[in-house]
Amino acid sequence: MSLTRRLSKNGKDAEQQLADTMARAAEIARPYPRLRARLDTPAAADYSAAPDNTFAFGLQAILDGIRARLADRSHGDRT
Repeated sequence: MSLTRRLSKNGKDAEQQLADTMARAAEIARPYPRLRARLDTPAAADYSAAPDNTFAFGLQAILDGIRARLADRSHGDRT
């Protein structure tokens, strides 16, 4: 079943939910340049166009963030 059909089952506008989620993701990604860059990819811009790769995309984004934080810590940044 497609994501938009699943979201629409609850009686909500699926396209609006996706747009709201992407806007929130962009807001969260603002301080993270690598994550921002990933959000500009076609897979992120049109979630339903690439459902087979979305889990891998999300997981890679999380791992990239963890890797960046670990690299910052190894260079003395303790935030």
